Amino acid sequence: MSPDDASFDAASFREPASAPRGEPLVPLLQAEDALGDPDALATWHSALSNALSIDVPHDLLGLWLYPACGGAVLLGPEALAQDDLAVPLPAPQILPAQTARLESIVHGAGYGSVVALPIRCGRRDVGLLLVADLRALHYGESERPVLELVARRLAPMLGRMARQWSATAGASPPVERVAALVDAVVHAGAHAGAPRLYLAELGRALERLLPHDHLELLVADASGARAYRLGEHAGGPLWADPSLVIERQLFDLEAMFGTRQSLVIGDTYQESRWPRGYFTLEEPAGAELRSVVGARMCAPRNVVAYLLAGSAGAGLYGQEDAALLSRVGGLIAAQVALLAAAPACTSAPLPQAMAAPSEALVTATPAPAVAGTSEPEPPSLLEAAELLAAGTEFAESTRRVADLAARLLPFDDMRFALRLSEGDRVVLLEPGERRPLPDLPLIPVAGTTLASVLQGEIPHSFMLVDGEARLVVPLRVAGRVHGALVLTARRPAVLRETHIGPAQQLADVIACHLELLRRSALLPPPYLSGWKKVR
Repeated sequence: MSPDDASFDAASFREPASAPRGEPLVPLLQAEDALGDPDALATWHSALSNALSIDVPHDLLGLWLYPACGGAVLLGPEALAQDDLAVPLPAPQILPAQTARLESIVHGAGYGSVVALPIRCGRRDVGLLLVADLRALHYGESERPVLELVARRLAPMLGRMARQWSATAGASPPVERVAALVDAVVHAGAHAGAPRLYLAELGRALERLLPHDHLELLVADASGARAYRLGEHAGGPLWADPSLVIERQLFDLEAMFGTRQSLVIGDTYQESRWPRGYFTLEEPAGAELRSVVGARMCAPRNVVAYLLAGSAGAGLYGQEDAALLSRVGGLIAAQVALLAAAPACTSAPLPQAMAAPSEALVTATPAPAVAGTSEPEPPSLLEAAELLAAGTEFAESTRRVADLAARLLPFDDMRFALRLSEGDRVVLLEPGERRPLPDLPLIPVAGTTLASVLQGEIPHSFMLVDGEARLVVPLRVAGRVHGALVLTARRPAVLRETHIGPAQQLADVIACHLELLRRSALLPPPYLSGWKKVR
């Protein structure tokens, strides 16, 4: 296929705008567009071959990807798969003797000139470039530097693909991968207690959408003069471990971000303000972060935090990654505020049955579209999470979340049961309620299934009596139960036990926001100085 072919879409690829004259123009494909799309890969490979042929004429351009999960994947040309050519596998890098052996095999197949080059991103080889021509002695000292430059240009793209590639990479569209991320984020908030465990869970969830070698969560003090590595905090009072405190003289986060809410560093070796070696001090040689993407979040209770992701390969991130990380920052802002605060004491541990995440993915299944009509996009947990993250008034946010949840689950009434003490009484908070929690009546629940859920004795409850259904799932934060989500459906009720998984996911999304509200209600009233009135 050539660029003149009708199916060639030049807008799908981008050329490096800053390439000096005389350097080869290397078309680059977005890694997410290539995952599981053979047509996009074939078209891009053809464009790469055509562009490279100007500087390095060839009869064969073979390109392989080395996924992080192991093995080798032929990206092009497709016909080369019929030859069953065995390529060396990196461990984590390919040795010169291995490439020499491959060149010898291709020579024996009738090609007079052959060059095989590994494509390295960070500490490991992520791809292999093979260029061959039928003419003998055709590649000399001028061609090899060009091919090495091409390999360096391809490294960020293939490095990202290597981290995201899987046997079913193309089976899930981006919206489903983001929904899976939200599911994993809320599960981490529900189960991970210490900040270090929480960040580890978050990193695993984020890997498929944002490949990284290191994830850092930092919280700034009130003056902004210091930052604390919250993601490395094992528990206990914050700022107690001096080894986790970063002074402004070492790393000035405010100056680095400036007025922006996100940050992209293509190569930390070219950024003098980046504290080289600090975050990877205990890592082996070659682990230094080269590319970094970051987001600043303003969490409740005036907490300012920074979420940073880094890779050992340069040039791995772009503005779309910064937008994604900013979105994640909004989702976890309430959880970060909880992690930065002292732990509450009024809660129950999760029962063993809750140890595994819910398998249900809360995305509505769209009905078959009618010809000539346009169906609205189905709601998802992502919308609910972002409503809470972006909302400035909690009462209005909960009302809008309840409206959205009604499109996901068949209920008539939603209430949140919150424990304000260790007793057997709760307050019932309805979406849109504007009264403070202490002003709401305390309802005794001893001996009920709601009490059993609150105490962690059972993982959830579903009852169907005279056609009316009631479903109760816990509000979980950091491995403990602080309340419950109660859904009721009037007769004839459609709400069933199959809705427990989606209801639990919804509860996990809103739990940390309700926990902030609950903790605020537990604070003592402010002290007002002055003479006591005597009546």
